[in-house]
Amino acid sequence: MTASRARVVYLAHAFSVGGAEEMVLNLVKHLPERFEPMACCIHEAGPIGDEIRKTGTPVAVLGLNPGLRRPFDVSGIRAYLRETRPQIVHTFLLTASLYGRLAAILEHVPIVIGTEVNIYERKKKHHAMAERLLMAGTDRVVVSAASVRDFYIDQVHADPAKVDVIYNAVDFAQAQSVTPRAAMRAALGVPADAPVAGVIARLTEQKGHRFLFEAMAATAALSPLHLLVIGGGELQQDLVARAGALGISARVHFLGPRRDLGDLLGAIDLFVMPSLWEGLPLSLVLAMGAGVAAVATAVAGIPEVVDHGRTGLLVPPADAAALGAAIARVVADPEFRHRIADAGRASVLPRFGIDKYVESITQLYDRLLEQAA
Repeated sequence: MTASRARVVYLAHAFSVGGAEEMVLNLVKHLPERFEPMACCIHEAGPIGDEIRKTGTPVAVLGLNPGLRRPFDVSGIRAYLRETRPQIVHTFLLTASLYGRLAAILEHVPIVIGTEVNIYERKKKHHAMAERLLMAGTDRVVVSAASVRDFYIDQVHADPAKVDVIYNAVDFAQAQSVTPRAAMRAALGVPADAPVAGVIARLTEQKGHRFLFEAMAATAALSPLHLLVIGGGELQQDLVARAGALGISARVHFLGPRRDLGDLLGAIDLFVMPSLWEGLPLSLVLAMGAGVAAVATAVAGIPEVVDHGRTGLLVPPADAAALGAAIARVVADPEFRHRIADAGRASVLPRFGIDKYVESITQLYDRLLEQAA
């Protein structure tokens, strides 16, 4: 490490396909030259870890699984930090937030930064207590929305001066499509003239897919609607079975994790985010940036993105009837659909671009480096 470059280690359990992982990928792509990025995967690389490596950023894979049953795995993270000697450790997601920050504090890394991207109402009490203790050695926690900041401070009893709101951002280049709409629909087995919705999210309870399925099954006006389910996760088999039980299997297309998001967004008429709890979902921002009309639940940071009735529609969480009615309204009224889609795109492009996010993060790094010096 040269004196002119500050080494930053981005630490996560694994860089799977998700919003937090996309943040790290965008950071290593766009950090100014005065920073030297490195990535550390505590357990395994994951698909985004492989993409980070392709940028030329060093990616270490430790093969560890720290937890209450394997507490000494923290020593492996410490050994990596002792070898690389970063000036900044920036952690993402739960395992790194707990054990990565602990290792960085024990190794006396000059600057330790955590990240909170969701409102975790169901966070285990011992996790919240651990984070409360870790705050003493943490310089900042970056949160994805103002609502996340308020909840985190209350939950962890964090010093408000140590919690900064920096809105998540997306690389809107991902929203560009290269495959014509008709060709993409044909490749997916979707009728060319059918209304098509899409959801991009991990297949977990948090994302509320089951309420979207119930809305499709129970709302008569949505009988022609097809749905692209993009993402993988623990509920894959359960959701496939649920779609079958509801009689909508022929209209629900499980595509798994995909990286051709621009082409997929170009093939749909509206985007749906039926989450039960959230932070600030990047897939929603990306879809709006692609000019796709959005229907989402009014949880956490989503109302900070969607202005109900102007840039999209908001509904209560876990309310299949309200969700179905909102989707039906968007499907039935093309003029309204195009109006909210255009307004949504105009709203998110200047607020959630990568350049603004990287600038905010690097300004935080500079301030903390100056204080540490």
